[in-house]
Amino acid sequence: MKDGLMLLIAGVLCAGGAALFFKFFGSEAFSVIVLVTLVSVLIDNARLRRRLREMGAKPQGRRTWL
Repeated sequence: MKDGLMLLIAGVLCAGGAALFFKFFGSEAFSVIVLVTLVSVLIDNARLRRRLREMGAKPQGRRTWL
């Protein structure tokens, strides 16, 4: 019972957060989501390349975006 109630509360909070997000950004919400996703992928890629270099491996491919 307690787990189900906590799951219901979490679901209501997530739905409320999503509603506020789309109300605040309106028609630009999709652009914000794409921008956040793109930035996080670029940061993760740089982190993984750095980790490969620390391990002694050379990442394949050339960087053309930086």
